[in-house]
Amino acid sequence: MGQCPLLDECLFFNKILKNTPAAVEMMKTIYCLGDYQTCARYMVTEALCREAVPEDMFPIQKERAEEIITADR
Repeated sequence: MGQCPLLDECLFFNKILKNTPAAVEMMKTIYCLGDYQTCARYMVTEALCREAVPEDMFPIQKERAEEIITADR
């Protein structure tokens, strides 16, 4: 565990949820500062690339991440 290496450049937290601090802090604690390998955005980035991550993908959408990863292979 530890901090996600992609946190500083994560569009989801730094752009999309920029104006919702309560939601951001809760999800950051769970995904970015905890078990970041379970973050759907991280999963797609690691398997494919950052550009393959849909802008509207939430960290909790693991099934969606798996579909994207599988479809690309």
